[in-house]
Amino acid sequence: MRSIGHVDEVVDIVGDNPDRFEELMTGLTDDRPVVRMRSADAVEKVTRRHPELLRPHQTTLFQQLHLATQQEVRWHLAQLVTRMAWTEEEAADIVRVLTGWIDTETSNIVIVNALQALFDLSMIHPRFRDDVITLLKEKRESGSPAVKSRSKKLLRNV
Repeated sequence: MRSIGHVDEVVDIVGDNPDRFEELMTGLTDDRPVVRMRSADAVEKVTRRHPELLRPHQTTLFQQLHLATQQEVRWHLAQLVTRMAWTEEEAADIVRVLTGWIDTETSNIVIVNALQALFDLSMIHPRFRDDVITLLKEKRESGSPAVKSRSKKLLRNV
């Protein structure tokens, strides 16, 4: 679980091929935690260059956001949600889920990525901006050094 395995090779194989990407997406619901983790990592890395590949899978990712309990999957889902367009209602639901993760997660990586995603969503959906700023101010004062640091960095951009 601590290694990335062959994720970089998978990213090269998938490239911008929608059929290969679809195969990769099936790994997010695999029974094996290591497959879910590495699939989420590869999906995130592929879509850095090809975010358009996420569009046909938007509903699936929205569902996974609500179902995922594995921290390695959650931190990648937080990165992925900002690569898609959401309605105000969907964005409100995503904000609720990510805020819940921040309140309950023990993984600082999940918390930092959730804070970043909330900030990014609030730039697109301004109705969340005040609540996100309040949350960032709270986290700037409490939490791990990584959480404090990210909160400070994001607050400099408001």
